[in-house]
Amino acid sequence: MYKEIYIDLVFATNLLMDFVLLRLTGTLLGVRASWRRSLLGALIGSLSSCLILIIPTDNPCPAFLLHALTAALMAKTGCKVKSKSMLAMAAVTLYILAFLCGGFWDVLSAGGGVALKTFLIFTGVSYAFLAICVKGYRKWNQKGETVCQVLLKTQEKTLTVTGFYDTGNLLTDPLTNKPVSIVEERVLAELLPDAALNGLKNMEEAVGEYDDPLWESLHPHFIFFRSVGEHAGALPAITLEEMCIYRGEQIIYVYHPVIAVSSTPFHAGGKYQILLNGQIA
Repeated sequence: MYKEIYIDLVFATNLLMDFVLLRLTGTLLGVRASWRRSLLGALIGSLSSCLILIIPTDNPCPAFLLHALTAALMAKTGCKVKSKSMLAMAAVTLYILAFLCGGFWDVLSAGGGVALKTFLIFTGVSYAFLAICVKGYRKWNQKGETVCQVLLKTQEKTLTVTGFYDTGNLLTDPLTNKPVSIVEERVLAELLPDAALNGLKNMEEAVGEYDDPLWESLHPHFIFFRSVGEHAGALPAITLEEMCIYRGEQIIYVYHPVIAVSSTPFHAGGKYQILLNGQIA
């Protein structure tokens, strides 16, 4: 008995499903990757599925190894994970989600094929439903956890500080549309060299004056804001390589976070040194 398989349909179907699975995996693990990276990871998975169909084999070992390698590449590319432990966790999560979605599809398509319109509707509804459930559970589980440990990373150094989730801080960088957190100036003395610190203190004169790769990698600029009791103001801002937020059992990875710098301490007792943007969750 033979069954016709259209390779273009297999490619398109797997591309869409893998994209949804990668977005859900990133949501579950608290990893913020762009949709472009997720689409690239989905492309890798879709091409691998087509390759398995084109090159059939009776030996299950090559197919298993190809599946494992594909899952790792999809997780590394689509979720932008770097550490080995996080990569393993993302690959396992991806497999579990694929297994669950596969079961849903078996029930839906029992007794016949599925029309393209039905496929698209089901995929979109499934993604929206699962994403809302995951985000709702995370917010419920983290309710009241406002103080957490934060790892800040530049090209040369890393530093761990105590952060406070400030629901009133909704600053957004107009250049990148990213949420902006605020760090105390004195904290950066342990993270940045003296030249970069001096540049931040004299931002207007420093922009375009320093021929330093580290200074250029920080993308220094100003963030303008309005607050109660003050009509308007501006804070110097930089872009770090990475920020990891350890909130309860969850680790939130923020790549290339925008950090504004305040010369005024946040807490008299030094309890926390960075005000995390309320939109980062």
